[in-house]
Amino acid sequence: MPTLILRDFDRAIDRVHALFDGWDADGTFDDVLGDDGLHVFRLMTHEWVANLIQHAAYHEDREIRIGIEIQGDVVRCVIEDSSSGFDFARQIEEQKAILSAPAPSERGRGLLMLVTCAEDLSFKPATQGSRQRVAWSLRDPAGGNLAPLFRPVDIAANAPNSPSACDESLSVATVSQSPSPVSPSPSP
Repeated sequence: MPTLILRDFDRAIDRVHALFDGWDADGTFDDVLGDDGLHVFRLMTHEWVANLIQHAAYHEDREIRIGIEIQGDVVRCVIEDSSSGFDFARQIEEQKAILSAPAPSERGRGLLMLVTCAEDLSFKPATQGSRQRVAWSLRDPAGGNLAPLFRPVDIAANAPNSPSACDESLSVATVSQSPSPVSPSPSP
């Protein structure tokens, strides 16, 4: 599949959604991700790209590269960007703290969603001469159970018979700090 290169950040999210709309219309991922998988995959990609656009610091050439590939029964996504990066572990800890707040905000759950839904999640921070890179795989979510995205008390209040799938032990240790073998494309 071709790499999507985003340089116009004013239109970047629209381009990401147009890409996923096309895949939805032609059924590109139906056999791999099932009925709900493409929606989950869109949310994961949207959240990462939106965070890069809203929060990352770019010095000169702003660029986000998204590479997506079907690998057997999973879809693999690799996103590289030219920002100076951020402290992924600190961001995860801050978002976990939001979940424990007495009145948690509706914002600030994007990275937790990504960590919860992804398989083989890896993150490589930006360093001198290298790009920040995140990569993950997604498998058919089998029924679209997104319960891990909410606190157990939220699940109990809204669906008393739903099992609590919130992983209280979620830690950054579940995120690999090594690069993925999949590359969005060679650097120019």
